[in-house]
Amino acid sequence: MRGYLPVTVDEIASFLANQSMECGPLYAPTIKFLTANSEMDEEEGEYLLSMLAADEALEMREDSDRLGFILALEVTDQEISEHGENFVLLKEAAKWESVQCAFSVSPDGEELTWFATQEISLALDQWLKGI
Repeated sequence: MRGYLPVTVDEIASFLANQSMECGPLYAPTIKFLTANSEMDEEEGEYLLSMLAADEALEMREDSDRLGFILALEVTDQEISEHGENFVLLKEAAKWESVQCAFSVSPDGEELTWFATQEISLALDQWLKGI
């Protein structure tokens, strides 16, 4: 299952350096979410979940002119301790190897820019500088 984790740029740096991170809820296609949104196909559901994460990522910023960030993680049922309406909680710290990609969220929340896992470390210095 893919989950979307809103994060700060400092959390991304720490996660990458430590290769693991305690994290809060991941927006994910839980049974409750899928049931409540049965008219949506998988792609539309993933988009909605990523936009929920984007909204939270923007709230986490220190400066409203900066980007927000989301990490997409692939998690197994065995890693999940709780299923909520549109989120899951993990039993243990997330592992960097679960990260599938990152998204930057434009300051107005209208645009997500995708970054492959191998691009994250390359972009991180610019993100930390607020560029």
